Amino acid sequence: MILTKLLSIIHERHNVSDIHICADEPIFMRSPNGYDAFDQEFVSTEDIGEFVSSEAIGGKNWRGDLIARGGKLDGAVDLTDSRIRYSIYETDGIFHNINIVMRIIRNSIIPIENLGGGQNILKESVTKGKGLVIITGPTGSGKTTTLASIIDRINSERSCHIMTIEDPIEHIHIKKKAIISQREVGTNLDSFASGIEGAMRQRPDVIAVGELLDRDTVETLFRAADSGHMVLATTHGRSAKDVINRLLGFFNADEREQRRQVLASCLTSIVSQVLVPSVNKEDWVLASEVLVNTPGVRSMIASGNLTQLPAIMQQGRVDGMNLLGNDLLRLVRENRISLQQARLASYDDSI
Repeated sequence: MILTKLLSIIHERHNVSDIHICADEPIFMRSPNGYDAFDQEFVSTEDIGEFVSSEAIGGKNWRGDLIARGGKLDGAVDLTDSRIRYSIYETDGIFHNINIVMRIIRNSIIPIENLGGGQNILKESVTKGKGLVIITGPTGSGKTTTLASIIDRINSERSCHIMTIEDPIEHIHIKKKAIISQREVGTNLDSFASGIEGAMRQRPDVIAVGELLDRDTVETLFRAADSGHMVLATTHGRSAKDVINRLLGFFNADEREQRRQVLASCLTSIVSQVLVPSVNKEDWVLASEVLVNTPGVRSMIASGNLTQLPAIMQQGRVDGMNLLGNDLLRLVRENRISLQQARLASYDDSI
């Protein structure tokens, strides 16, 4: 039952991004209008067990794997013209009920030209062929989609070697001009850090890292970018300033000075983004904040004084920079999003 409805959602509900399943409730879908039930039929515990025990998801020993992995199972699977990233987890204490959250990853990759305010800087970053580009934003802000768009543009334009390090592999990239190596943490390698370390011996021109979660990953990421590779990475963060502080915050005071200098020299750009429901609640609208590593920004990062960074970004529109609040207000003026939704998406009180 679950698989049949899942396929129906993928094929017929093109603005649905996430699906939530739990026993004794209908299947819920997340769209720009919020969460709505697919129909009024409740999912049973048996339905969930049948779906999760399929070989494509958890297999017959899924309960044992769930316990061994701390009460959750994560992965991705192909379903017709889309891919599903799933997370299966226990709830309700001693009752050990099972919930499933699924993110729909459409196989069609959005062109860079459709990526809102950050598109010009991302296109320019692709042509440089080196340096560190970071895509940041909250969960569900389209970071994976933006990363896939950049990789696809490089794949279409350059004869090079692109290596992705993901958990799990999300968009499947087919060779165009580039050689593509997609590696999955937990399946092809032990960690993001070991993947980046190995990549520096495997001759990629471009390294794409799915998440910056710990000190070892950030350390090896800095080394790869500083060695002349083009490095693309996604991470969680509200703003460009937050991302810089977060990356340097993995290191103690004695280490931080050297890491600041590396980041200042190798950073190309940071694009922070959010997805906001459109006025008619039928689509998602992308709003972006863009930091470009100009000489002024570079000096500020190297000195460790980021107090005036938002002001520099506000004044740096000629260089392609923009603050998230400005982009949200632009979308309000264009009547693409409501003022209320802009305020909810903003990380400060500027709106």
